[in-house]
Amino acid sequence: MTAFEFSAAPVRRKFSGSVTIALVAAVAAATLARFNADSFYYGDLLTFFLPALFGVSVAAALVALVAGHRILAAIALVLAVLNGLPLFTPVERAAASAGGRELRVATSNVLGGRSDYDDLVAWSTRSGIDLLGQQEVSGYVLRHFDALRSHFPSTPPAELLGRHPEVMAWSGWKILKAEHVRNIPVVPGLGWGGSPLRLELAPPDTTNAASPDAPALVVYVLHPTTPRSFDQWQSRNAYLDAIARSIAAEAPGTPIVAMGDFNTPTWSPFFQSFLKTSGLVDAAGTGWPSTTRFSKRWLVKRFYVGSPVDHILVSPNIEVKRFEVGPDIGSDHLPVIADLRLP
Repeated sequence: MTAFEFSAAPVRRKFSGSVTIALVAAVAAATLARFNADSFYYGDLLTFFLPALFGVSVAAALVALVAGHRILAAIALVLAVLNGLPLFTPVERAAASAGGRELRVATSNVLGGRSDYDDLVAWSTRSGIDLLGQQEVSGYVLRHFDALRSHFPSTPPAELLGRHPEVMAWSGWKILKAEHVRNIPVVPGLGWGGSPLRLELAPPDTTNAASPDAPALVVYVLHPTTPRSFDQWQSRNAYLDAIARSIAAEAPGTPIVAMGDFNTPTWSPFFQSFLKTSGLVDAAGTGWPSTTRFSKRWLVKRFYVGSPVDHILVSPNIEVKRFEVGPDIGSDHLPVIADLRLP
């Protein structure tokens, strides 16, 4: 070893130690923020990237271990466990089996304002879907959906939807009743987000008039605003809380499906609060569902880098026979589909 190499070695060790300390400290700060996500705006935003935070935690542990900093490696490993638990912990599932009617439901954020909806319409009409919920539906978008009108016999009444419905539903089942959920905070000017729909449905082959007090299925289609600002975050959280309370107030035993673009990842405390308050379970059946909202910018669009914010939730008495994230149909959201069997 030359004199220069000998003198440079302590500098390298010092630099390595500083970088490792900075990396572990950053992961610790992010983890602490995430643990306060129920009250800290930026902490909740971090939940959109929980898999990435878990990956960085593991990388920090490996870097510290290779650099010979065992204490830092142990700290980073603890952080990795804390960030990985929500991803790998088993979640509550819906009914193991049910004996009623089967139907396929799907939800799709259409990315309002684009010019080509051919792939979206083709997928929507050829996938055997009985009930389709949509978000970001403007009057302009509806002009492209003549094929959907022909395919699905039931839609909410035009006077309810208005000129720009934003939240839309297409149904092969009979819509007995359609309404907007009341007292929901939808603030104009805070980005996309629309009044949620509540539908009461009966099977298409129902011959006698079904009682509105006892529908075969109650469906909520929702779309709170995206939390790109603190005000939008508060609006989204209040929206989700109000919907969850409305669902909880339904008659006991009523089969319920809630679906849409929640603008809330699986790992957010506000999504978990929604499940707890409403009594519904996530049809995905896993703590680490596939990405549904992804970036369409640059090369990352080929890898669907994003977060699971589009959800289908069901009451515990509904059997989820199959759940999947659908194909790319031109939006920056992938559709979500579930095959269900009612009690």
